[in-house]
Amino acid sequence: MTTHIDIFIRHEGDLDPAHHQVHDGITVETLKINLADGREVIGLFLFEEDTDEPLPDHHQIRHHGKPHFLHHSRCRHVHVVVRYAGRPVERAFGPGSTLTRIKDWAERQFEIDAVDAAELSLQLHGTTDRPDEATHVGSLAKCPDCRVVFDLLPSTRVNGSI
Repeated sequence: MTTHIDIFIRHEGDLDPAHHQVHDGITVETLKINLADGREVIGLFLFEEDTDEPLPDHHQIRHHGKPHFLHHSRCRHVHVVVRYAGRPVERAFGPGSTLTRIKDWAERQFEIDAVDAAELSLQLHGTTDRPDEATHVGSLAKCPDCRVVFDLLPSTRVNGSI
């Protein structure tokens, strides 16, 4: 009996993950070929969520009892800039990095304490968009630029009436 694995794959420019069922032990190379749907796979990368390096083509995806979350991208890294209180910090992240990971990193860089950090969220610079913290940064980046700029701002509060 063949074991099937549930994987959820996010793509460049698409915020919603696509669900796929694959056979236990499928290689990254085979999965990339399947995802490419007849297009060239050279220059395409697969990342596990919250990792900075792509999975090697020979890596086998194995069943471990819970779904796999992957990111499929033409960007090997995404250059991220986070701006807070007039200061920027920047570094490269893997496209499968969640905004939670990026926000945590930025809070450490800016030495923001946990109480204040709980009141902050990432907003795409120049917009009012505040993507969900589970969003992969690679879903927001476009190849070949592979760059995203955020502002770290107080979370929006909704005041109710009594």
